Amino acid sequence: MSSIFIQLASYHDFELPKTIFDCINKSSKKHKLTFGVHACYNEAQQVFIPPLGNVKIIESKAPENIGVGAARSLANSLYGGEDYYLQIDSHTRFLQDWDEKLINFVLQLQEYGIKKPLISAYPGGYSYNDSLEEVVNYASDVTLISFKERPEQFTTQLIPTQLAIAPEGKCLQPSISAGFIFTVGSFSELGFNEKIMFWGEEVLIAARAYTHGFDLFIPDQQYFYHLYYDPAAVFQKNLRRHVWQDFSEEFYEKDAIAKQEIIDIFTSNRIGPGALGSERSLKEYGDMAGLNFEERKLIEDGF
Repeated sequence: MSSIFIQLASYHDFELPKTIFDCINKSSKKHKLTFGVHACYNEAQQVFIPPLGNVKIIESKAPENIGVGAARSLANSLYGGEDYYLQIDSHTRFLQDWDEKLINFVLQLQEYGIKKPLISAYPGGYSYNDSLEEVVNYASDVTLISFKERPEQFTTQLIPTQLAIAPEGKCLQPSISAGFIFTVGSFSELGFNEKIMFWGEEVLIAARAYTHGFDLFIPDQQYFYHLYYDPAAVFQKNLRRHVWQDFSEEFYEKDAIAKQEIIDIFTSNRIGPGALGSERSLKEYGDMAGLNFEERKLIEDGF
């Protein structure tokens, strides 16, 4: 039996208990699951968190610990030496036997000499219909991350826009989706940069993981399904709040700090806590991902 640490950062998300139960119910029951949850709430804690022995919780009242960096860092602090590490969003549904299949995929990659495979892609989708019944799109295709939607953003902010496209036969992933990371347990040692608010989180995690020796791969099939926010839908179809709506002043203040932090890391090649690793260089990551950090432009034949 292997063990899996499941890191969940949640902001006043009524989907959180459904995510935990679906994760357990859809697992193979062959492996030990432990949840590390940071539950941040708005004014009062209204979200039910299952009182299960394998669910570890840290709670915060907003605006304390808002932002994905601080939230994931707190959730990550609950890691207890598990064999594998899963990062998902608090509004996620699962493929049956997701745990067994993903572990087997990692083991297959390790048989080819890849010591630290990291599997990531944008999840498929689920939603609620007009009768508020849950509909999971199990036919969702596996996707590749592309940076080509708005290349000017990389020029100005060193944060490329990420777009999900068809893989077209590729197996390597140039970046990560924050809503789907599955890898070996030592990923917890990287920690999270607590200055990061939201924008830029994914490319920073990808660069940090790659420079710490992780190799990024597209999954062999879709394993997770995300409740993508629909601003036109009623609350009963979204079932979560957004911190940038509840605490807009704090959000944009911290967001400016976060963007400057990313620029500083990528321009100074900073190595250390919350920044890059020393097993590979930022240029090596850029060459793999199709990003020229020195000239602030996309590599033409890259992703």
